Amino acid sequence: MNISAELAQTIVSDMKEIIKQDINYINNDAIIIAGTDTSRIGSYHGGAKRVLKTKDDLIIYTDDQYPGARKGINIPVYFEKNIVGVIGITGEKHEVEKYGKIIKRMTELLIKEEYVKRIKNQEIGNQRMIIEELLFNDNENHDNSFLSPMQFFNIKADANRVVVVSDVFGVSSKIMKEMNGIYNVYKDMLINNHSENLMMQNKNHIIMILNVISRENLVLILKNIAKEIQSKYGLESKFGIGTMEENLLNLKFSYEKARIALDCASISDSNNIKFYSDMDIEIILENTSKNIAGEFFQKVLGKLDEKEILEYSEIFSLFEEFNGSITKISDSLFIHKNTLQYRLNRLCNKTGYDMRRYGDFAILKIAFSLIEKRKIKIGSRLKEPDFAVIEC
Repeated sequence: MNISAELAQTIVSDMKEIIKQDINYINNDAIIIAGTDTSRIGSYHGGAKRVLKTKDDLIIYTDDQYPGARKGINIPVYFEKNIVGVIGITGEKHEVEKYGKIIKRMTELLIKEEYVKRIKNQEIGNQRMIIEELLFNDNENHDNSFLSPMQFFNIKADANRVVVVSDVFGVSSKIMKEMNGIYNVYKDMLINNHSENLMMQNKNHIIMILNVISRENLVLILKNIAKEIQSKYGLESKFGIGTMEENLLNLKFSYEKARIALDCASISDSNNIKFYSDMDIEIILENTSKNIAGEFFQKVLGKLDEKEILEYSEIFSLFEEFNGSITKISDSLFIHKNTLQYRLNRLCNKTGYDMRRYGDFAILKIAFSLIEKRKIKIGSRLKEPDFAVIEC
C-alpha cells in the first residue's frame, strides 16, 4: 500500500500532539514525505535508508551520523507484513526511545484504518457505477457487451431482482448531516452479507437492486430500517418497490415503477412502503394532467364544502374496507345505521353520486383518490383556481 503525503502528514501532526517531539514520515525511497518540521519535507534520509535495508529500529546519536538525518529514533512501519515507510522521532535517545513502540503501533493502526476506508469507498464507487450503467444508460440499441464487466463483480446476468427506491424525509440540514449514518443503516440490513445486492445514494435518495426475497421478509427489513432511522435520527423513511425482473437489461423498468410507487408512498400518511404491484387506480392517476384532475374533482365533489369532503372521504374509505356493510361502517363511526343511511342519501342529493351503486362507486373512488394520492387542496368552497395537484 502506498502511503499518501496527505495521510502521512495527518499521522505525524496527530502524533506530535501526543509526544510534543518533531516527527517525520519517510517513504520506501528514503524521502521525507511528511513532517512537523516542514523544511525537511522532500529531502533524503540516510538513517531511514538503513532501516529499510535492515528492517530494524535505528537509534541515531548525532546529527551528522547519516546524510539528511538528525539524532533520534527511526522505526519501520508495516502494513500486512510489508514495510510501507519509516517513522522518525527527533530528539535525544532517552527522550524518544520510550515513544518508539507506541508511535509505531498507532501509525500502523491509522494506516490500516485508512486502508479500510479506501476499500469501502471503492466498493461504494463500484456499486454506483454498476447501478448507473444498469438504470440510467441507454443500452436499448446496444448489444450485451456492457454486461461483461459485471462478471468482474460477480453480478449474474440472469437472476430474479427487484429495484427498491427510498427517500428520507425531515429537516434538510439534519438529513445531510446524518446521511452517512443513515446510509450505513440501509447497508447493514440489505447489503452486508449479500454480495449481489447493490446500493447507491444521492443526497437523501437511495436506490437498491436486490435479489428477490419473500414479500414478508422484504417488508420486515424495510420496516426495521425505518424504525431504526426514526429512533436514531428522528427522520422518516419511505420506500417504493418495483417489479421483479429476470434480466439485468430490464431493471430500468423496475426502477421506473419503483419511482412511481415511492411517489405515492411519499404523500401517504399511513403507508410508507408501497409496491407497484399493489397499485391500481394510482397508475391511471399518475398519467392524468393537473387540469383534467381538477376538472374531474370539481365535477364530482365541487358542491361539497371542506368539512363535508373530509367526512365523506372517511365514510368512503370505510365503505371500501367493509365491502359496503352498513352495520360495520356505522359501528366503526359510532353512529346509528339510519344516521349513516341519511348521510349517504345527502351525498347523493348534493353530488348526484351514490357509493352504493357500482358505477357511482368507481367515480367516487377516483375523486377521493385525488385527495388521498394527489393532495388536491380543498378550501371552504371549491373553485377551480384553488386546485394544486401534486403528481403521483
